[in-house]
Amino acid sequence: MSSKLILRFKDSIISEYPLVAEETSIGRKPENAIHIDNLAVSGHHARVLKIGSKVILEDLGSTNGTLVDNKQITKHILKHGDSILIGKHTLTYVQVEDSPVAVQSEPEEDDDMDKTMIITPQAKDALLNNSKPTAATMPLAAVQIITGPQAGKSFDLTSSLTSLGKGESCRIKAKGFTVGKQSAVITRRPTGYHITHLEGLAKAKVNGVSITAQPTTLEDSAIIELGDMKMEFFLKKTSTL
Repeated sequence: MSSKLILRFKDSIISEYPLVAEETSIGRKPENAIHIDNLAVSGHHARVLKIGSKVILEDLGSTNGTLVDNKQITKHILKHGDSILIGKHTLTYVQVEDSPVAVQSEPEEDDDMDKTMIITPQAKDALLNNSKPTAATMPLAAVQIITGPQAGKSFDLTSSLTSLGKGESCRIKAKGFTVGKQSAVITRRPTGYHITHLEGLAKAKVNGVSITAQPTTLEDSAIIELGDMKMEFFLKKTSTL
């Protein structure tokens, strides 16, 4: 299943934006993927993240806020039909059933995502690792669990997104009553690795400091804590993929 945002001003449709990237930025500045040229819209107003099977809308500290179905949000998991108000413009979130022809002619990435999330852990891991780097040279890092039930286990961070939490779709699992199903995500970029809080009362800590909805850069030997688990982040080498 694919998804898109339909941009409207009053009753007129301005454009449609398929959500195919991991991150879709929304704002007044021209570099945004969804450019809304209106003074009521902040330069970098909000963004949409695709994390596993979820599509998450996040306000980026905008001046006038972001509303979903007339309620102001900071972070919201989008559902089909959600109406997003940004300034004087409306974005409608729409999920679209992919036709058999489209599935055959396109890489089966989105469709496989929904399927593998409910099939096997092996399929989930394969899916999490099939994202391709966006640059020829990318940093390569890993985390090693140093406390908790999985102590000694290490995970190479080779995919563009690695989710942490107690949900079945998370590659790195942590336990705890206040830990979210998808508590945090580590993103791999040409500029390095970053960790961002997604959901749940418990927030992961990096070197003793709680992370937020804004990305925190991970430095070599950083200690990450979440729930019953503590792990060390370390850079391995430069990889050309």
